[in-house]
Amino acid sequence: MNLDARTVPDPRTAGPDRPARRRLIALLLALAAAAAGVLGLVTADHGLDRRSAVVAGVPVEVVRPARTTGRLPGVVVAHGLSASRQLMRGFADTLARRGYAVELVDLAGHGADTERLPGMGEGPAAEARLGHDLDAAVGHLRALPWVDPGRIGLLGHSMGAAAVLRYAAAHPDVRATVAISQGSMTLPGSASRPHDLLLLAGGLEFPGYPDGAVAALRAAYPGGRAGVTYGDPRAGTARRAVVVGGVEHVSVLFAPRTHREVASWFDAAFDRPAMRGGVGLSPVRRAASAMLLHLAAVLSFGAIASALLGRVPAPGRERRRVPLPVALGVPAAAVVVAVPAMAALPRGLLPLAVAGPLAGYLGVTGAVILLALRITGRTGGRTPRLTERPADEAPRLTERVEGRVRRLAGRTAGRNPRRRATIVAAVVLVVWTVLSFAVPAQLGWAHAVPVGPRGWALIPITACAALFFRGVEALCAGYGRRAATAIHAWTTGGALAGLCLAVFLGAAPPFVLLVAPLLAALLVWQGVQAAALRAVRAPAWLTAVVGGVLLAWPIAVTMPIG
Repeated sequence: MNLDARTVPDPRTAGPDRPARRRLIALLLALAAAAAGVLGLVTADHGLDRRSAVVAGVPVEVVRPARTTGRLPGVVVAHGLSASRQLMRGFADTLARRGYAVELVDLAGHGADTERLPGMGEGPAAEARLGHDLDAAVGHLRALPWVDPGRIGLLGHSMGAAAVLRYAAAHPDVRATVAISQGSMTLPGSASRPHDLLLLAGGLEFPGYPDGAVAALRAAYPGGRAGVTYGDPRAGTARRAVVVGGVEHVSVLFAPRTHREVASWFDAAFDRPAMRGGVGLSPVRRAASAMLLHLAAVLSFGAIASALLGRVPAPGRERRRVPLPVALGVPAAAVVVAVPAMAALPRGLLPLAVAGPLAGYLGVTGAVILLALRITGRTGGRTPRLTERPADEAPRLTERVEGRVRRLAGRTAGRNPRRRATIVAAVVLVVWTVLSFAVPAQLGWAHAVPVGPRGWALIPITACAALFFRGVEALCAGYGRRAATAIHAWTTGGALAGLCLAVFLGAAPPFVLLVAPLLAALLVWQGVQAAALRAVRAPAWLTAVVGGVLLAWPIAVTMPIG
């Protein structure tokens, strides 16, 4: 019995579709992560009372135990540069459950505060602005009827740490101060200015931060060592420096040891019972729940894209690959061009600190990649299959052409529905991308709603980021899944490395190094989404737009207004 070879099942393709199976597994994992994330956020405020207000133009949020009597000691919490009160909510969770009234504040240019922050937080004008915001927050907290006005403390991180140190040194009625990662700054030599000072830094931070904590301790106690408490908290002369191992500039805020040190310090300064037991999951519950929702969004993206776009039929013409040496060399050349271009861009191009040069860097990198591919003729376009046919195929050529004409007519008839479906899919995927970042971030770790000039600044930042990702897709065109993923990682990783190099060359401010981990996480997120869109053969412009929005939104909502 003769069998047509075309009817014999290929064992490699028999059974369930592998991509569909992978999408199903990812979707199930996404549902599990989403359920855990929602549960964590729903229970995060259990036992707490949370109220928001705007005081003298400063947005604040007051957190206290839900059921309490008597007057509570109060702590004002200030965030760092490019952060917001959402990032500091872990301290409110920890301290409020221990019987404190905690006021979180959005400093000028950050979060919901649309006031301009001069000089990226440095200089006399910035210090005056930050001092004004702290004064408004302290005055508001002290005036609340259930707060003891004689027991007020301050806590700050990075820029906020420097601000609370200056404020506490000038206001002796502040009973205790905690400075986390304040860096290098000159403090008074007196142990009582400011009163009862705890200095914290992460062991993985740049050396200036742990060195700055120890130097601030030694300003009052020469020869002081980290991990040792000096002075008397009852006299207001206590000082202590602690280097928290295994954490960097942001994760130091969520380390259990950081929270234990903070709670113990305020308890001692306010003559309260010492803390018993560990901090538990309070420092990370809210942020970790938000991260689980982010993960759920990443895992479910492929299934959503497949449902919206399906698997587009194989094109009638093959994709022409960019030669691998070109795919690897062009991004490096683009970064070499983009770094000096970034230095030449005016810093005030956009009303957000760093955002203008950063967007320009991405846009120039993408434009150089596309221009280089066009100049070399390696655009990743389509190569017709009906060229250079052997002479003995001439009789079959006419039949194939006629068949393709019929198929082309069919595709033309359905072109508008396909185009409309792609546009609808693009809108849905953009909205999903925005919501999957903004909602968990707003609830867990960052202000994510554009306010003031952030709204219109989002447009040019998105355009530049989309241009960058369009260049990346041009390099990946025609390659298989693994090779395209490798090229994507090479290009985006090289761009991030070039951005860090720009800092060392003076073309970008050092602050870029602090936000580099966020940018790296966003680039990985975008890489996963880009791979999912390539799997369903989505057009390159759609991948670029979705990626542009994903990268631009966090930049627009977190960079300080300046």
